[in-house]
Amino acid sequence: MNGEEIPITTVILAAVGVLYFGYEVERRRHKLRQVFNVFDRQESEIATMLEAMVENGSLRPYTVGE
Repeated sequence: MNGEEIPITTVILAAVGVLYFGYEVERRRHKLRQVFNVFDRQESEIATMLEAMVENGSLRPYTVGE
């Protein structure tokens, strides 16, 4: 060999760091989905119907002060 050695400790620490970063991102994404994903299928269909009613003019969106 040319005397070049791979610093195994650095490689292992970097791999552990990248794995932890990926785990933390996924954990936070899951937590945010639990908090903000409050619609189930039936509520999503109702929301879609209400949006369609607003678009065709049969329902007006709520505005403060009216």
